[in-house]
Amino acid sequence: MKQDLTIPHGVLDGIEAFLRVAERRSFSAAAADLGVSPSAISQTIKSLEARVGAPLFMRTTRSVGLTQAGEMFYERAAPAYAGLGDAYEAARNLGNRPAGRLRINLMRGAVQPLFEPIIAGFCETYPEIELEIYAEDALTDLSANGFDAGVRMGESLDADVIAVRLTGPFRFVAVAAPAYLDKHGRPAEPEELRHHRCVRMRMGSGALMPWSFEKGNREFEVGVTGPVIVNDFTAMMVAVHAGVAMGMTAEPVVKAQVAAGQLELVLGDYACSTSGLFLYYPSRKQVMPKLRAFIDYVRDYLPDDVTS
Repeated sequence: MKQDLTIPHGVLDGIEAFLRVAERRSFSAAAADLGVSPSAISQTIKSLEARVGAPLFMRTTRSVGLTQAGEMFYERAAPAYAGLGDAYEAARNLGNRPAGRLRINLMRGAVQPLFEPIIAGFCETYPEIELEIYAEDALTDLSANGFDAGVRMGESLDADVIAVRLTGPFRFVAVAAPAYLDKHGRPAEPEELRHHRCVRMRMGSGALMPWSFEKGNREFEVGVTGPVIVNDFTAMMVAVHAGVAMGMTAEPVVKAQVAAGQLELVLGDYACSTSGLFLYYPSRKQVMPKLRAFIDYVRDYLPDDVTS
């Protein structure tokens, strides 16, 4: 029996608007992203809900949420729409020209050290690439959320992804402003941190980032407390520079500030090493020219004081 491959007319109408509202949890924000009016977005969603036969969103004056039908629709529509976008983009880039929107998902703490040295040169070298940098600490499904690649530390990556090294191994170090150390003293052993003020980092999972140290071949954690909890490395460094508390961060991020005397390393002999930052993408995903151009540029032009 011959299979009917005809796609019903208008089946894709409103899908992009639905996905954008679902991701932004806001009709007005989605409208701004797509360059249309909020009323147009609302009408598009109403038409889609009429075709689906069920409400997709719960709306109040303060928030927008997905109904059960909306969640089910999103789980299936998001990866399908991303795949359709990949199909269009693969055809457009068949001539091996680096072009189009390149979406990179990376941990917040990597934005400044990784992109500040190379972003101006990259954008000038590849004017047809529109670079979108999306910073978050939680691991995300790259394909389902429309990202070309992600940047994370090697320890957090699954074995089934393709990983490209961007930096060499580096340490996570405790740092403090000279004013803090003058007032509260300098700990000589990691265990003494229990009596100090420390900035704690709330990770994407909701858990607090542990303060980890090494002694010999043993790695251990120290429970710390303090007056400030943040979910962003920039916010943490504000508190550290103000002398409110000590912080823990990647050593390359504070290397220049330590050299300038603005910050001091604490317990450096006990600092833990990490495998470094890697750019990764799904093994099933074709490496488009825009992504290949980005990988090659970063590896060639990222300064040695970041990659070492």
